[in-house]
Amino acid sequence: MLKFGNGMLKLGCGMLKFGGGMLKFGGGMLKFGGGMLKFGNGMLKFGNGMENHVGERTVNIFGKVFPRDAFICRLYYLAFFASFGSLFPLLAVYFKQLGMTAAQAGILIGARPIVEFLSGPFWSQFASRFRKQKLLLLFSLGSLVIFTLAVGLVQPVTPYCIVYVPAIVEKIIDLSSFDSEEDSIAGIAPEYITRDRVCNYNEDNYGILVSPPHSTRVYRQPAVEQAFMLLLILICLGEFFSSPALPLADAATLHAVRDNPSEFGKIRLMASVGWGLAMFVMGVGLDYSDTFRNHPCPAENTTEKNYTLCFVMCTIFLLAAMGLASKFKFDDDAPAPGDVHGLVMDTRETEVSHVVAEKARARVTQSESGSDNSLWMALKALASMHILLFFVSVVVMGGGAGLVFSFLYWHLQDIGGSPVLFGILSVVNHASEIITYFYAFKLINKYGHVRVMYLCLAVNVFRFLALSVLDNPWMVLPLQVLQGACLATVWSCASSYISLVAPPHAKQHAQYALQVGYHGLGKGIGSIVGGSVISMIGSRTTFVLYALICLVTCAGSFGLNKLFKYEGIKYGAGNFEEEDMDIMAPQGVPMARDGKITDAFNTTTVVNANYGAIVQEDPTQDAYDRYVSTTR
Repeated sequence: MLKFGNGMLKLGCGMLKFGGGMLKFGGGMLKFGGGMLKFGNGMLKFGNGMENHVGERTVNIFGKVFPRDAFICRLYYLAFFASFGSLFPLLAVYFKQLGMTAAQAGILIGARPIVEFLSGPFWSQFASRFRKQKLLLLFSLGSLVIFTLAVGLVQPVTPYCIVYVPAIVEKIIDLSSFDSEEDSIAGIAPEYITRDRVCNYNEDNYGILVSPPHSTRVYRQPAVEQAFMLLLILICLGEFFSSPALPLADAATLHAVRDNPSEFGKIRLMASVGWGLAMFVMGVGLDYSDTFRNHPCPAENTTEKNYTLCFVMCTIFLLAAMGLASKFKFDDDAPAPGDVHGLVMDTRETEVSHVVAEKARARVTQSESGSDNSLWMALKALASMHILLFFVSVVVMGGGAGLVFSFLYWHLQDIGGSPVLFGILSVVNHASEIITYFYAFKLINKYGHVRVMYLCLAVNVFRFLALSVLDNPWMVLPLQVLQGACLATVWSCASSYISLVAPPHAKQHAQYALQVGYHGLGKGIGSIVGGSVISMIGSRTTFVLYALICLVTCAGSFGLNKLFKYEGIKYGAGNFEEEDMDIMAPQGVPMARDGKITDAFNTTTVVNANYGAIVQEDPTQDAYDRYVSTTR
């Protein structure tokens, strides 16, 4: 060691120190004053700022370092989906409190996913032309704030009230025998006050009145219908202008994790955290929100709730999301909103095992990759029986997701469920989704995509049959574990499968078709059709009918897959039966599972849509020939 005043030179441990600066070679540390450069763990810190080894700004949370851009994306998903969780799952019971039927509520909720995907192509063209992604994102979030608040302001006028007092039939309509529990059917609402239902009611003077089941308000039916039409317009316009918000946020997140795309899914998990926690807080808050400002009717002894709290919290979270979105970064070649969904699906493609991937790709139809990359050509490229059956299963599962999202709380409210229960159910559901995220592909890799889809359909059969017979709303808790796991597995399975089976030139459109099928048609039609059926026969019978649809879909897919099974396995012919656990090469030889010879499927020079050109003189062909000769 050599020491000069305040300077120190130590050669043994590789340390050089002069005054306040330090250069240490052993641990890879360079420190000058308040700055530090550490090569061992890839840390660069100057003063209060911190950067990692590639020059990105980082954030240190409880000793764990996150890239700053990715951390902002995490906070965005937390706030954005907290806004949804604080209001949107409760909209159906809110509409019921306004005197609407399940059919009307189903249309209002189901219109959102349909409008979202109908407007997708327009916003993709708009974003591609003007290249103002951040401005468009902020505009979309602002539109969502405005139209959501507008929805909360639309209510039909309350001209009458239900008051339970000794009947003075000259002035008050006696409803003591009308509102009997034995006559009520879960899911059917509201109660209609007409001459046919109430003997002393003068319909000519008052018209048809509707009475929500959890309120003392009485509305005129024409006023409810007018409110419904206005709400439908506001919801459609709001969804049209706000639909680019999520794809643009996904694009910014993909840019933030461009060096490690697999991190995207982990960041996106904050959406489930935000949704579940916000719904839980709202559930607790709603149980105490039984006071109203300027309520026109006596509100004692009712289960009417003040949903103003939900609209306020939704707005606060959206404003927080807007502030975070202003920090997003978009590069010059950022994908259009319509292309983001496919890129998101591809982030988990590497989690599929090699064997399962080859099984899925074996279904690909042999198609030319010409210049026509339209949606129609993509659908033609996927027009094999196996893929169509799989797609039908995905749409059916999406319909169940829409039915549950719209009418689970509607049904539970009618059998005695409280907002606190709704919040707990949301936490259980999203916790199950988060856990399933880490294990879904283990299940897929073990059993294959098609078998996993059979399993999810079977789980839906059990789940909806159980929902139809349970009388205690708290008994639904175990079913929520199945719901979260089932829906997370379905989407992981479907998005992985479609990314594998789609030919390269049709992949983007195939992924878009999957989005439309599951989120658009499935959830949208599930809400709309489910609401219409519930209005006629009640929620219990509707759940039974949907369980039967899942059973028929599962059995039909299994049977048809067996029926259309071919003798041999030919790559590119679209006739592979996934339940065969041993994959056969074109010559009838089992394929290697170590991936070393799977590139040599053909003996002539052929351009394969999935594997590229294979030349006869390729060295891998020799390996293939040796493998064949040793296994015969």
